[in-house]
Amino acid sequence: MNVVFGATGQTGSAVADALLEKNQLVRVVLRSEKTAAAWRTKGADVTFANLSDLAAMTNAMRNAAAVYAMNPPAYNVANMFAVARGIGERYVAAIKNSGAQKVVLLSSVGSQQASGTGNILTTHILETIFGDLEVPVAFLRASAFMENWSSVAKVAAEQGILPSFYMPLERKIPMVCAADIGRAVAQAMTADWTGKRIIELYGAADYSPNDVAAAFAAALGRNVQAVAVPESEWQATMSGFGFSPEAVNSYSEMMRGFNSGHIVFEGGNHVQIVRGQMMIADAVSKLIEAQA
Repeated sequence: MNVVFGATGQTGSAVADALLEKNQLVRVVLRSEKTAAAWRTKGADVTFANLSDLAAMTNAMRNAAAVYAMNPPAYNVANMFAVARGIGERYVAAIKNSGAQKVVLLSSVGSQQASGTGNILTTHILETIFGDLEVPVAFLRASAFMENWSSVAKVAAEQGILPSFYMPLERKIPMVCAADIGRAVAQAMTADWTGKRIIELYGAADYSPNDVAAAFAAALGRNVQAVAVPESEWQATMSGFGFSPEAVNSYSEMMRGFNSGHIVFEGGNHVQIVRGQMMIADAVSKLIEAQA
């Protein structure tokens, strides 16, 4: 049985779908009945657990050949790092208590760094905690999510501008979509390995904000120009998204880390590099269709 946490989110649902496409047994872990019927229709087993409930997490992992673990975004809490540490410790305890045989943890580009990464410190914390497990563990470090551009898709459509925290606007960085994350995780969950693995997941190509703007322009049939959001406006912009003051500071540090080149993949002979399939043009078209 393959157990998938976060199945109501972008990556968890993509992982579960990819496993089902491979005709694997899947148990999705949900927090409510909202999507349970849809998952049962797809052929998945359904169980319920909150990441604050160790007993429920342990029960969800019973008879698990592989577990997909992830830390949900926590932009509205006072201390996302304490929350991540607690979640990581409960995951590890549940894995040990349940007898789960192996684990794939969603991590992030830059997670090898212990400072200067903002939000990404949460996945560094999780990697450190999961590193104590005796069962095989894979850390799947994903590139920046293509889906994150959905937050400015409406602005691009209505105003012809694409606000970007990434700068300079011509600088290309790795970007990947949730579906490619799902496929890479499913591949790792159904493979045999021992010890610890680091998988660094790139997209099909690297893209700049200018490239993303061009993709929006092509999909929308109108001119779209990438525009750098000045750092002096970051706090107000992020607060408008409902971020806590700490989350604003952490997200700002993360963006500075990307823009300075501090947040990059680790590379090296001990790292497995995987590339996704989806191009930014296709991802942007899907984002626009979803908002139509």
